[in-house]
Amino acid sequence: MKKRTVGIGIGLLAGVMTAGAAMTAMAAQITEDQAKSTALKHAGVSEDQISYIISKKDFEKGKQVYEVEFFTKDYVEYDYEISVDDGTILSYDYDAETSFWKTNGTGSGEITIDLEKAKEIALKHAGKKAEEVTFAKTGMDYDDGAAVYEVEFYTADYAEYDYEISAYTGEIVSYDYDAEYYQKQQTTASGTGVSEEGARAAALEKAGLSASDVDYIAVHLDWDDGRRIYEGKIYDGNLEYEFEIDAATGRIIEWDVESRFD
Repeated sequence: MKKRTVGIGIGLLAGVMTAGAAMTAMAAQITEDQAKSTALKHAGVSEDQISYIISKKDFEKGKQVYEVEFFTKDYVEYDYEISVDDGTILSYDYDAETSFWKTNGTGSGEITIDLEKAKEIALKHAGKKAEEVTFAKTGMDYDDGAAVYEVEFYTADYAEYDYEISAYTGEIVSYDYDAEYYQKQQTTASGTGVSEEGARAAALEKAGLSASDVDYIAVHLDWDDGRRIYEGKIYDGNLEYEFEIDAATGRIIEWDVESRFD
């Protein structure tokens, strides 16, 4: 009898400990208000400077996140993705275009900034040195008739930064940061990477389906942030699969499954 009592006691204690661990893990998750505060603090914007803020829970690459979006009273837009688990900022972007065009017109002024200066401005804002990054894309472009420099680079830990910088004033018109697994473009020895059929097969394998099982499958080649990707969609009964596959490596970089009829 004593042994049985001890066994029950141990079982109860293990249950209590498991429940306690689960409660601790849940307690570690941040609230919606904390996510908003994290975004505002990072942006250096106070509550009295914003005209609108909204947040919602979502899933990004299998991870639960808060999507926080807000506008300042001078029409600058910020978007953040923040981990629900620990409050880490996974991505953010800033768009000052409305404010910029409001104060600078259509950009008919004289170009005073060169590409090297634009790269310097972007690196300084990101808190990086030239030797710490690899530039994936740089050059001048036109946005609504105004000249801007596009500067894109990534770090050794695969964080990606994208900037648009006014060629007239050096003002940062927009920027974007993404810590979600930027991969340097790689190709096979032949240089062709993964074929469309290979991408199709990878998606079907991920879904646990064969081509004969599905109602519809489509895959097409596209470009995203300077690299080739395959975008695709599968319909299987009530389910819809959407995906992106790295065309160089065959790695699935985005995967989403939802009901077709919701």
